[in-house]
Amino acid sequence: MTTRKRQTEASDPPRRRRPGGRNAEVREAVRRAALELLAEGGFGAVSLPAVARRAGVHKTTLYRNWSTPAALVDDAIAELEALALPDLDTGSLEGDLEAFVLSRLRLVREPHAQAILRAVIGAGEAPSALFEWVEAFWKPRRREWRSPIERAIERGELAASARSVPLVELVAGPLLLAQLATRRRLTRGDAAEIAALIAAGLRARHGAA
Repeated sequence: MTTRKRQTEASDPPRRRRPGGRNAEVREAVRRAALELLAEGGFGAVSLPAVARRAGVHKTTLYRNWSTPAALVDDAIAELEALALPDLDTGSLEGDLEAFVLSRLRLVREPHAQAILRAVIGAGEAPSALFEWVEAFWKPRRREWRSPIERAIERGELAASARSVPLVELVAGPLLLAQLATRRRLTRGDAAEIAALIAAGLRARHGAA
């Protein structure tokens, strides 16, 4: 090896690899391919062979990790949400709700998220398997999205009866209507107003004694 070649190699920056090595890179490529196909053609376009071709991996890799296209889409959506939806404790109900609404607002602006929402809404009118998937999609989110209410109860801002409030519907409703129906671009001020209205309603109906 020449001195020049050794110097060149020594000066080359090391390749950045995703934590977890090759397997993590493959899973990331597969999730990305699934979301791209979902965006392009809805659930009907997401088959395991099609995802394998798009991701450039062998289809046996997919069958080892995901038993069905629905399981793969679930995994891809969960990864997207984990990156986009931090659970922030601001110290107050109003602050938590505003941060909560803002994070969901940013998420629904993502092209992949918009495609997912359209697919979920469309699949809700479809028969059996897809409808069951939609129900399974929303069930954990109804539970996970209650964190602002749970913290407010722990702080003594709200009574325990507030646990019955469907926060996911209260937040998702105006965001989805604006994004998918009216196409109006909501602002940070809109998010603050939505959060303030929800907080006022919660305090009026479920304020701690």
